[in-house]
Amino acid sequence: MDKSQDVEEDNRLAAHAQRLLKSGALGKSRQIIRLFEFLLERSLTATPTKEVEIALVVFGRPTNVDLAADATVRVHIHRLRKKLEAAPVDERGERLVLPRGEYRLVVAAPDEQDNHSNPARRRLLDWRYFAGVALFLAFNAMCWLWLTGKSPNDARVESILWSGLTKNPAELLIVSGDFYVFGEQGADGSILRMVADYTIASSEDLNKYKQQMPGAGQRYVDMNAHHLPSGLSSALVSVTPIVAATRPGNSSLIKDVTTSRFTNEMLSDHDIVYVGLLDTLGDLHEPFFDLSGFSLSASGDTLVDRASGDQFQSDWAEPTTERIMRRDYAYLASFPGPAGNHIVVVAGIMDPALIEAAKIASNSAELSRLKAQLGDSEAFEALYEVRTFGPSNLSAELLIARPLDVSQMWRARDGSRP
Repeated sequence: MDKSQDVEEDNRLAAHAQRLLKSGALGKSRQIIRLFEFLLERSLTATPTKEVEIALVVFGRPTNVDLAADATVRVHIHRLRKKLEAAPVDERGERLVLPRGEYRLVVAAPDEQDNHSNPARRRLLDWRYFAGVALFLAFNAMCWLWLTGKSPNDARVESILWSGLTKNPAELLIVSGDFYVFGEQGADGSILRMVADYTIASSEDLNKYKQQMPGAGQRYVDMNAHHLPSGLSSALVSVTPIVAATRPGNSSLIKDVTTSRFTNEMLSDHDIVYVGLLDTLGDLHEPFFDLSGFSLSASGDTLVDRASGDQFQSDWAEPTTERIMRRDYAYLASFPGPAGNHIVVVAGIMDPALIEAAKIASNSAELSRLKAQLGDSEAFEALYEVRTFGPSNLSAELLIARPLDVSQMWRARDGSRP
């Protein structure tokens, strides 16, 4: 690359950086902005940098910092990368990216961005996965028949989380959160891989993307397919016995459906148990977050407490080989529906928290602790911080547990209800 090309690349990089800083896409964290500006300076001057220099210069860590134990740099690099991925592209479809495993900023054209994507945001799925989905669904159906046929007695159904499902037994739907995936074609038209991207959540979104990116988007094709989170199987194993015990001996009252097949009519006609990630609520998203004291970021990785403004951002990445502590957030809620029915939510921001949420929801001692804190609340929500190390969950700490005012939500959505 000659000098004129170097200058052009630097100008593009600087222009993208100024656009991002002015847009506010990096947020208000001074540490994130300082990290971004430091990496920008190093990138513009082609000066390599290392983790220890970032720790010293950007974060003021002491010179004897133990980087194996101190994850400050890696956590902030991860957060900055996610903010860059969530920022809108420019008029040419280009964006700034922070390549994985590197400490430099580069401008990526549309056809280069997949190479830098965070796997927690854009997943490349093997065809064998879809055979696994079919087996999972068949296994799930068999579990329902077996468990409901046994008519189990389970004291957990009388806990604060589950008791609402027993008061007026209606048909019950267990709703599993799934999300849209699409195919990527090779030069010969064959499907090379399946892709999941949080910015493309439906066939309509894919069509819009292809119209906006006529070059890069044409290799993508709608397959009318959806993906189930990897933590869902484990979560269902934990909660299925309790759900079955709410309808003892009457398997015909229990059905299962994914969010992609859930309809608004089901919201009033059934008791509902949602199990999945918080950003795969589908048609349940609007009524649920109307009620919740939290809002969910557009990227799906952060819960914001409306009352305090506190942010709870998952920094878990899948798959992770980094041997550092990370955070994820588990969520439970229980509240009346709009027509005398009842709704239970067992969810996480990412898969580790989903698995942990289901464990908490099926743990008698933890449910008793919630009862002790909330009293006789008919409707409540609870947030837990989940600490992970590699593939393992280490702990879960209750951060927030509070009652919910459902009367305001259903009045706003249906004026005929009290």
